[in-house]
Amino acid sequence: MNGYVARSTLTTRGDSGRLDLATALGVTPQGLVEHPLFFAGFVDRPDVVAAGLLAVADVAGSRYVDAGLAKRLASLDPVVTAGGDRLRFESFSACNGVHARLDLLTEALGSSKVGFGTTNVDINQPLRTALAGFGRGEALHLAVGHDRLEASTPQATHVERKVDLPDRWVRGLAEVPALSAAMTHRAELTGPAIARFLGSLPRVAPPGQSLHVVPMRPAWRTTSQQTPASFPLPGTSRLRGSDRIMRFATRLDVHAARNGTTAWVFTLPGARLTLVLSPDPYRGFSGEGTLLTLLTDPQAETLGRRLLDELGWAATVDPADLARRTGLRVGEVASGLAWLAASGRLGHDLVDPGWFHRELPVDAAKVLRRHPRLVSARKLLDDGALQRDAAGWSAPSRWEDHRYRITPREGAESRGDDADDLLAHRTTSLQCECDWELEHGGTRGPCKHVLAVILSLRE
Repeated sequence: MNGYVARSTLTTRGDSGRLDLATALGVTPQGLVEHPLFFAGFVDRPDVVAAGLLAVADVAGSRYVDAGLAKRLASLDPVVTAGGDRLRFESFSACNGVHARLDLLTEALGSSKVGFGTTNVDINQPLRTALAGFGRGEALHLAVGHDRLEASTPQATHVERKVDLPDRWVRGLAEVPALSAAMTHRAELTGPAIARFLGSLPRVAPPGQSLHVVPMRPAWRTTSQQTPASFPLPGTSRLRGSDRIMRFATRLDVHAARNGTTAWVFTLPGARLTLVLSPDPYRGFSGEGTLLTLLTDPQAETLGRRLLDELGWAATVDPADLARRTGLRVGEVASGLAWLAASGRLGHDLVDPGWFHRELPVDAAKVLRRHPRLVSARKLLDDGALQRDAAGWSAPSRWEDHRYRITPREGAESRGDDADDLLAHRTTSLQCECDWELEHGGTRGPCKHVLAVILSLRE
């Protein structure tokens, strides 16, 4: 998803400037387009826009833990989605444990219209330097695309095009919305209290201390011990992505999922910056596995491709409306949307609750086929390694004379395929005695052994 014809540039003249964000191959309602133009117009708060873009770029260029492959797998080109009513810029940290998203809302974009589509944008070092000095009183024209290029639809399919977006980014872009949909609002701060709280956090080497935040009035306090009213802050340094926009923030809302994932939503003039932190600094989003159970549905791909024709580029995606229009059952819509989400095609808004359509010019089916746990589960079945008996199932362990037992979870209740469960952090009624299950207790999706059982039952 690279191959920029021109570099992103910021051209200044007097008290005004023009920001051209060069885009790569993009997916639009008209199909794949070279360097599409999603937006062109003057922004109302150029200082906020500049700081927000830098914040997303900062996260993309940061590594909060010393992960061996993180540097090689990092991508510095944020993904941008035009949703008809706003622009969304997204990135992941090099360690894959922090997700950043800047939403430029209608009130920030003046009277200019926003198109529809998804691509990635080039935020190079010269542009970063120029944006760092942009002030409020300067007029800024933002063009997402490049107006000197004639857009054309390539003849080659996206399967044949080389892309730089790594699989772990695609899986992360699926996991973060799934986790966000299951979050609950925990606390809010307003005004100067936001800067005071962030300024009170220990500034130590990344990833920083893992603390718990107790929301009190008029200020929050931190503690090393969990309390009934607290929510986690796993790695204080991972909130440094907010440094650029801290002076603009008028409100901070924190949402949390049951597995410890937290979302920190900063309200800015005409914009929002959301930082989503994984439950542990050494835990990347690509391995959360929240959608794996739904992806075991053998009809998931067929259902997903059918829904894609109906998805369109509306500002929001309504699962219940999709069920009515297609005649599919709610559970079938859930499986189909899970397949679409697993390839990064759906995002989720916390402030304006709902799903939005996001396309990526990648071979979605290939990404899903390479999902490590699904690949391992399929191999267990193909090798005949999964065995069933009266008490349940068993699978080979790392010890030659021992097999892992997979049994029904005691007291487990089926959550069904209700629409409220759609893409949420679903649990399974099966449990395994393998190391993965013992370590995570079902908070990172099913292990490969449980997945193998589910696959065998579905088939």
